Amino acid sequence: MILARITTAIREQNWFAVCLEFVIVIAGVVIGFQVTGWADSRAEADRAELYFDRLVNDLEENEQRYTDARNFRADVRSLGEDALGYAANPETIADPWRVVVAYFNASQAGGAEMVSSTYSEMVATGDFRLIDDIELRGRLSAYYSQTGLNRITDQLPAYRETVRGLIPIRYQNYIWVNCYDTSLGRTQRIIDCDAPDDIATSDLDALARRLVQDEALNNELRFWVSNQFAILSIHESQVVTTSLVLAEIRNFRGDAE
Repeated sequence: MILARITTAIREQNWFAVCLEFVIVIAGVVIGFQVTGWADSRAEADRAELYFDRLVNDLEENEQRYTDARNFRADVRSLGEDALGYAANPETIADPWRVVVAYFNASQAGGAEMVSSTYSEMVATGDFRLIDDIELRGRLSAYYSQTGLNRITDQLPAYRETVRGLIPIRYQNYIWVNCYDTSLGRTQRIIDCDAPDDIATSDLDALARRLVQDEALNNELRFWVSNQFAILSIHESQVVTTSLVLAEIRNFRGDAE
């Protein structure tokens, strides 16, 4: 229709009308580009907000996982110290079941797996550029690149294999069911529990004596308890670092705490 009007205006040599039609066409094209650009910008902004929401959810999950891991490993280390205390002072043992449980649960291990699905998706799709703060991008990249720490936090000690080879399997089965818990395979927790009713006190006494008198076993436990100090420090650092990254994202978005 516009082309027909321009053709008619040219035939009639109505140059004003010709110019006006060209201005209208050009203005329409410009406005069209602007509208398209605005729509694209709006879509990218919405996508960035969705990514930020997901990043916050991932980081909050990591914060909880690292906190749970730190607390669990603190309990494991404490039980290891208890077991070594029994070994150093066997005359203080009042309940052999406590000795057996301490030696077994002191062998627990396992770190906390980082949730990084949103960050990985953003990098893979090129959408990481939607975070237009260079410093925040750098902080996120540094945070998600620290996966090498798992080689320390996930290590399994020789003590774990040794002590589980010494404790009868029926005791271990009871401990797994009654003295330990895990939530969805993520959060581990040690539970205080009484001795099973069907185990004779004399059997527990004999096992407790065997554990506290095994010097090779206690050497391995001593090494494992010492390593737990470094593991606890790592988990504490992970909690702090995750909290700082969360705070930076909330600050960037202007979120209220």
